[in-house]
Amino acid sequence: MNLRNAKNSDLEITYRIKSKSIKEYVEKIWGWNEPYQKEIHKKKFIASETKIIEQNQQKIGYLVLKETENEIYIENLLIEKEFQNLGIGKEVMEKIIEKANSEKKLIRLQVFKINIKAQKFYGNLGFEKTSEMKNHIEMKKKNWIQHRTLINC
Repeated sequence: MNLRNAKNSDLEITYRIKSKSIKEYVEKIWGWNEPYQKEIHKKKFIASETKIIEQNQQKIGYLVLKETENEIYIENLLIEKEFQNLGIGKEVMEKIIEKANSEKKLIRLQVFKINIKAQKFYGNLGFEKTSEMKNHIEMKKKNWIQHRTLINC
């Protein structure tokens, strides 16, 4: 598995990955309007904030992180359906968790309420549900060093 910086030319690849990974959830919640989804993706795609996930030189997923001084927000971690359950997402998340631990940062993310598989995936990595919205659940993972320090105080 390899993570590389995205380029502007990766717009179509990331749209394909988005379609193949979350279309079923978007369809159930709002319906999938192809022209609308393409336009929204085009507006939101920022190559400098995106990493392409490759395996055997094949582009199979992408990651978008937003970082501040105190936290890492995972905006998207999308892996095409046929490459899910192979440990790729876990490997990516372990790298993010390691970075958060070394920088003493909180990690936050949102998942679709109806995506029980994603909730279980993040739960197994130590994420806890912090809030619930109409269609999403927010989850967070505190840095183990911070958490341990708070307990020992």
